Amino acid sequence: MNTSTGLKSKFTQSTTEERKVTDVQTKKQASLSTLPMEILEHIFSFMHRDDLLQAMSVCTSWQSLIYNSPNLWTKQTFIFDCALHARKQKKVEMFFCAHNFGPHFRTLSVDCRHPYSHNCREMADKFNLFVSGLRAPALTSFIVSDLHLDSASKIVINKISKTLTQMFTMVCYLKVFEMPAAHWPKAQGRELLDTVFQKSRNTLETLDISDYFIFQNGIPVSWKWFSTGLTSLTKLTKLSITIYHLTDEIVLSLARTRRGQLTHLSLMANYIFQNSVKRDSWIYLRNACPKMAVEITIEGFVYEPHEAIPYFLEPLELPVGLLNMTLTRGCHLRTMSVTEMEIALDCVSSKYCQSLKNFILSVYNKKDENFDQSLIKLVRDCPFLVNVKVSAFFNSGDSAKTIDKIVAERLPPLLTSTDPENKNVQLEDYSFQFQDRLELFLH
Repeated sequence: MNTSTGLKSKFTQSTTEERKVTDVQTKKQASLSTLPMEILEHIFSFMHRDDLLQAMSVCTSWQSLIYNSPNLWTKQTFIFDCALHARKQKKVEMFFCAHNFGPHFRTLSVDCRHPYSHNCREMADKFNLFVSGLRAPALTSFIVSDLHLDSASKIVINKISKTLTQMFTMVCYLKVFEMPAAHWPKAQGRELLDTVFQKSRNTLETLDISDYFIFQNGIPVSWKWFSTGLTSLTKLTKLSITIYHLTDEIVLSLARTRRGQLTHLSLMANYIFQNSVKRDSWIYLRNACPKMAVEITIEGFVYEPHEAIPYFLEPLELPVGLLNMTLTRGCHLRTMSVTEMEIALDCVSSKYCQSLKNFILSVYNKKDENFDQSLIKLVRDCPFLVNVKVSAFFNSGDSAKTIDKIVAERLPPLLTSTDPENKNVQLEDYSFQFQDRLELFLH
């Protein structure tokens, strides 16, 4: 009995050791290439586009998997920088992706960056080469930011317009079309936008055409095709648009057709001119879409903002949650600083005190105690304001501490950082940034 037990114990021990050896050998033989294709595809889905292109050269099985897997190419983002000269290999890879994997693209984003100058020819040339080999019939989201076609040649602009128009004619439907700051000439911009309106009339949900056309000198757009196309969109929920492209007719039509369904409205004004939409029309839209979030962006050279800002905001009876104002008096520091900014701040405070949540201001102002006090009053009078970013001249360093304290007290405990500096308040004093230059001017 004891002998049998001993033999059984030795046999069990021997079997266990053999299994361990076998497992070690199996693990040594195992590699990524032996994994099922489904698992490999899942792993590849976390890799960047450049890494996928390199992985294609590892073996034929990987090349076949990456090349023939639509799931790996559905979301793509490309970055063009006019200040950087892309390596030849990089250009080849980019165009290779557009030409070979474009049919798999569903979400395409192109971020155009202009570190030194917005008006450049290089960006248009790069973009033209990119889209010339692009075919994306499955596309549902198309986003191109800051293209800036102002200085591009008419030949290149015509080519881009023709290529994109043909591509969108083949696309089944679009849910998202965003092309802010494209600066299209009227004819070419219309050709592309009109195709989007007609082709995606019943599917388009997000439309961003702020600064889409070349600057219109504040003259309201009265194009019938534009009004008809914009108000014919049956699924539109988010709209970002230059305010001078809106008329009373368009605003009222949007209120009637998108009643209760327009959830986000972003208005952009480059420079300030006469507001072509009357107060009653904005009120009608606000009542028709009571849950609509509103953002307003004002950029450009705003002379006499203490007069221009109240004049511009007066008819805008909307629940503005975000107000972004970049106000400059001129393009050179020798120009006189803006004065009486407290009047503009008081206007914002009184008009949007019950809706304002985010306030961004960049202004070359005069160092004045009234500005500091009006800014503090604005923050204090707006109970829902939790994000404040201001770049200006401040009369006192205590202003930043006061505003920081006001905002910190209204933030939930979980959002309050342990860092003594409140991340929701960013106040940059221009006094330090321009101190040396200003001293030179004084001499």
